[in-house]
Amino acid sequence: MTLAIVLSLMAAVCFGTASVLQHHGANQVRRRFPLNPGLLLDVARQRWWLVGVVAEVVGVSLHMVAVNLGALSVVQPLLTVGLVVALPLQALLGLTVSRRAVLAAGLTVLGLAIFLVIQPDVESRDPQSVLGWLPGLVLVAIMAGLALSVALSRRGRIRAVALGVTAGTVFALSAALVKTWGAILGAGGLPALATSWELWTALGCGLVGVLLSQAAFQCGALGGPLGAMMVTDPVIGVSLGGIVFGESFATGLLAAAQIAGLVLTLAGVWLLAGGEQRPPAGSGAPVARAESSGGNQLSAWCSRRLVRRRDLARELPE
Repeated sequence: MTLAIVLSLMAAVCFGTASVLQHHGANQVRRRFPLNPGLLLDVARQRWWLVGVVAEVVGVSLHMVAVNLGALSVVQPLLTVGLVVALPLQALLGLTVSRRAVLAAGLTVLGLAIFLVIQPDVESRDPQSVLGWLPGLVLVAIMAGLALSVALSRRGRIRAVALGVTAGTVFALSAALVKTWGAILGAGGLPALATSWELWTALGCGLVGVLLSQAAFQCGALGGPLGAMMVTDPVIGVSLGGIVFGESFATGLLAAAQIAGLVLTLAGVWLLAGGEQRPPAGSGAPVARAESSGGNQLSAWCSRRLVRRRDLARELPE
């Protein structure tokens, strides 16, 4: 279990790095409607986005090993560390880190420490058939369907957060499916894995999750969609661990303390997601912040583009 925890933390660092770089790259290309495959073709031409892809591939590799060595209900909550890692990386891009963000990062780490100290040794059982997956698949379908319907009917920050929730749900299902690959390989080798529905469904979920996350990154500041993903992923992951894999949790007062630790972690992540990100004074960099109820980042972006075009038109010789 210790190795699984170390690998999960390393994967979280990679995912946090990838999210910052991909958010930066996704906002360098023209906006597209959510789930438009053309978005992936656009961002694939961005150098920093490609660097983010490399970081994500490394993270996925570490995560695959971690979920096969440890319990899903332990590995998935550890990925929330990725949002903490994103703080110094955003500072390197010219955004200052507020006291609120530091406090939120502390809450996230404290909550994870409580959760892991109390978590008993967990044994997972692999589901024997698709029927064993059915309750978990229904949960994922309901969660993803509701979040996606909100995303397609709204704009701005609400759309960004809803897409983040959908992506987090899909990524959690992908991780749960990857957890079965080790047992399939052990039982039938590569031919069995290559012909299993778990392999192709996990890969499909991963691709859809990437498309959803890039669409979410285009809708506003990084905090909202990334926070939504980081909150949803462990909640769905822990749920799938109990429903599909029969993973156990602490009981009695220890259970209450463990739940409190998870709540602290999620609260810290949400505080990080909602915090403002301001460039240092005098840097001349644009201000990026989470939208308020009275603002719309898509409208602000369009307004800036119109102003730039008007200024360029004035500078052209008649």
